[in-house]
Amino acid sequence: MHPDIVIPLIGSGIKSYTLFTVLGALIFAAVALPLLRRAGVKPLQALALIVAMAVTFLIGARLWNVAVNPGAYGGALKWHSFKLAGFSLYGGVLGAAIALLVWARLAQARLLPLLDAIVLPSALAFALARVGCFLNGCCYGVPTHTALGMEFPLKSGAQEIFASLVPISVLSLPTKRYPTQLFELALALLGIIPALAVGRRLKQGSGFMLYGVWFSMARLAVLPLRSLPYDDIVTNAVYPALYLVLTALGAAVLISINKRSPDYEKIRSI
Repeated sequence: MHPDIVIPLIGSGIKSYTLFTVLGALIFAAVALPLLRRAGVKPLQALALIVAMAVTFLIGARLWNVAVNPGAYGGALKWHSFKLAGFSLYGGVLGAAIALLVWARLAQARLLPLLDAIVLPSALAFALARVGCFLNGCCYGVPTHTALGMEFPLKSGAQEIFASLVPISVLSLPTKRYPTQLFELALALLGIIPALAVGRRLKQGSGFMLYGVWFSMARLAVLPLRSLPYDDIVTNAVYPALYLVLTALGAAVLISINKRSPDYEKIRSI
């Protein structure tokens, strides 16, 4: 793990999580701009939309994290802090979705092409953010003795809780944990293939819905392996229910917008 990355030309370091989160945002913008233009959005409008989605993503991610993990606030981390910490993905997704819906309504733009346009940039941005999590040693998995486990440094986020619960004499003993950051990264990238390939054959919006189904199922599959600082009801009930509802909703919308599509009938019959 490399929580801090030294930049040779500057000679100073930057947090790996911060670096890859910013890189993810820049990649999102770079990839989304031409795709939004292809969907009929003018360049300046596309840029304004991306900025609005970025801002509402951060707001939604922080508010969601406050709701599911209130114990993390009140000390050094405040709910209104600008620090890149204390974010929950689906709160950010909700915030960005609201911005996209409002913008589409005000601009009288078709929503489904816009949704398809953000699939690839969103997946790439998420993957880069997970690289930052892995290097930082946060968003780790539960301890394991299997071959899939990795040893995280004691100073990483993965070991902070462990170090506070065990005697100093055993702090030198490494603990293998599931690298769930890498699991989610791989699944997020893998889902791009069917979403884009099948989405092109079906009606607009299909790629987004298919990726949404894939991504929610992937998060549900990895959830039992993650070590989350939330209450049991959040980890064992709220998040599984959320992923199942989103999977069912995405599948229902996918079927609804394609029920008269000949290509959909061919794919369904395979």
